[in-house]
Amino acid sequence: MEAAIAVAGEAAKLLAPHGGEIRFFLAGVAGEEVNGTVFSQEYESPEALATAFDALRDDIELRALLSRLGAAGSPTLLTSQSMGMEMPIGRTPKAGRGSILEVHSLHVTPGRMEDAIAEAAEVCAFVEANGATNARLIQLTYAGMASGLMAITCEHESMRAHARMADAWFSDAGIALQMKTMGANPATTRVASALYNEVPL
Repeated sequence: MEAAIAVAGEAAKLLAPHGGEIRFFLAGVAGEEVNGTVFSQEYESPEALATAFDALRDDIELRALLSRLGAAGSPTLLTSQSMGMEMPIGRTPKAGRGSILEVHSLHVTPGRMEDAIAEAAEVCAFVEANGATNARLIQLTYAGMASGLMAITCEHESMRAHARMADAWFSDAGIALQMKTMGANPATTRVASALYNEVPL
């Protein structure tokens, strides 16, 4: 794990000059993904991403790093690479970052996209009202078999802060919202949920 974190730090140094926010996470309570890692790059727009991608396409140092990662004895194994877009849901996320990232992946019921977006906005408002920050809705665009899924994400200052938010789900308001989003004819079906711990690089 120490070697994997070191490699992530090396990658961050190579990518940082090309913009975007770089973060690194360790999967904690994440089912079969436990002890996996996520290297995340977030750009302000598709154009900013494309500019960085084109600039890095022929970067010799990055190519060398990727070759090392694919070689025998590498401390990490690249298992998936995906792209997603933040979806507008009629609200501005509460500013802030946390050491705990919470992610819920959702399959949208055909014909229910508008309902799914409206419910996601309610969920984001609820979790932020109970201490979370940066609650957003992401649509996976190029993500292999997960393409088209949506993900609600939010952040927590600590596991204790997450626990307080989790308790709120079992309040009258929280239960009512759960019944609305997971009733007999839901707009979405949950595919997976996970908690990730941010690792400073």
